[in-house]
Amino acid sequence: MGDEEKMMGRVIINPNSSVSSTELSNIFIDEYLAAANDAEIKVYLYLLRMMCAGQATSVSDLADKFNYTEKDVLRALKYWENQGLMTLEYDGAYQLSGIHMQDIVPKKTPKTMLHTVQAAEPVAIPKETKKKAIKHKDNPQMLFVAEQYFGRTLNPTEIKTIYYIQDELEFSEDLIDYLLQHCATAGKKDFDYVRKVALSWHEKGITTPESARAESTAHRNAYSIMRELGMQNAPTSTELSFFDKWQNTYGFTLTVITEACRRTVLQTQTKRLQYCDGILRKWYESGARTIEDIQKLDDDFGKTARQTSANNNEPIKFNNNKFNRFKQNDYNLDSMESQLLDN
Repeated sequence: MGDEEKMMGRVIINPNSSVSSTELSNIFIDEYLAAANDAEIKVYLYLLRMMCAGQATSVSDLADKFNYTEKDVLRALKYWENQGLMTLEYDGAYQLSGIHMQDIVPKKTPKTMLHTVQAAEPVAIPKETKKKAIKHKDNPQMLFVAEQYFGRTLNPTEIKTIYYIQDELEFSEDLIDYLLQHCATAGKKDFDYVRKVALSWHEKGITTPESARAESTAHRNAYSIMRELGMQNAPTSTELSFFDKWQNTYGFTLTVITEACRRTVLQTQTKRLQYCDGILRKWYESGARTIEDIQKLDDDFGKTARQTSANNNEPIKFNNNKFNRFKQNDYNLDSMESQLLDN
């Protein structure tokens, strides 16, 4: 048996009765499904299915099946343990030796044990997980701060959530403090929401209050830009990449981007994102960075147009709003779309 196979042995999940299908409680769907992320749901359902079939599995099998890391799988197991739907047992060397799958009952009802899962071979917990379990310490000061932000005494599940963020996600005290403040200030005092924000930050590699603050600002700006363009949906990854380019590559402020959005809405009902990108790209290439620079571009274009009209003895008309005096012929939508696709 190789070292890898020895370290990640197979865990046999034994049901108490013989069944040919996997049954999922409606309580799980009603009370647990919405709060769990994809990894947590997949791990739980797969364990349930393997239990019902009496088949063996392992942490490495779960990781390979869903293209997760073993750390992701272990984190999902810890999450369900915190929710009270399973209990993990460890031997003296802190190796996983058993899993107890518990009844799914309403959260307000005490949970009782349903199935016991015995391991065919011990499943070793990665070293970093061992360290987390050893280094865990109670932090009453952090809990006190959380209660001040949320204006109430925390219940056991909420306390577990904070320690999960501290131990499993490895948030510093400063980052946890900012996380709690951020959620409370937004009026989000549900700890499911707190956990989702924490997981989102963790996945994005956010480790300091400063980077979290920048992420929050970018999030607010994205929704503001979407509203200015008349778009009500949550921004997609493609739309976010445009917003990132406008703010970080071009260096435009939200005020300048809002002006480009306003002009876009006045000119077209379709392909607004591409049209707005065309306006901002022209401004960037012209060296305009502020509203004053854009006004100068408008004025210079007006002078050039009047001179051309005078030379050709043709009348010229402008909209009274000087912000609209921008060369619209530069924004041929079909041409613009082709250029974007080529790039």
